[in-house]
Amino acid sequence: MNDGPNPIAYLFSLLWDRRPRRTVRVEGGYRVQFEHPTQLLASTFLRALGSGDVELIWARLSAETHGLLEGRYASRAGLALHLVAGVDDDIADARLAPVVGPLLAAARLVVGQVPLEGRPPTAPTTSGVPPAGVFAAFGVSAARLVDRTTAYVLLLRDFPEERIVREEEWQPAHLVAFIRESGEWHIDLGRTALLSAEAGLPDLLGAIR
Repeated sequence: MNDGPNPIAYLFSLLWDRRPRRTVRVEGGYRVQFEHPTQLLASTFLRALGSGDVELIWARLSAETHGLLEGRYASRAGLALHLVAGVDDDIADARLAPVVGPLLAAARLVVGQVPLEGRPPTAPTTSGVPPAGVFAAFGVSAARLVDRTTAYVLLLRDFPEERIVREEEWQPAHLVAFIRESGEWHIDLGRTALLSAEAGLPDLLGAIR
């Protein structure tokens, strides 16, 4: 019989969440945090883009991004907005795939057009989608904290796992921006566009039309 959460495990989780994390300031005034939830979230988002996991992609997006994609789908399909609002992150929801589809296609198109370090641009498959393995070639940087509710990570081209690379040797290809909603971090379409432009990087999700 389950009597509730283990008090020792709960205490450990609180201590872990509140442990000191190494931070520094970089050019532009943003703080860099070397252990931040957005790093793992970005990595799983990249894997979801590569595999086409629309459920995981949808679960990682902010409420505002949900609204933008739902509105786009309603407009293109000629549906009333209330019929599209509230898409569930479950493939059983027939609206999920067509709502997420434009974001997935846009990210794959942008990545396919950007050559990785030492490689020519990725050749599209016959369906126009670059191979899923392209996303696995990106490394994820430490998090940049813009403010208390906004952060972003850089996606690094062909990041080698076998050696340490100094930050001045990084070759960022894109960034992914997050906002904090109800205590959790979610990828935000608008912040990603704004901060990508500020950093002079191609917007990973900017090909959505």
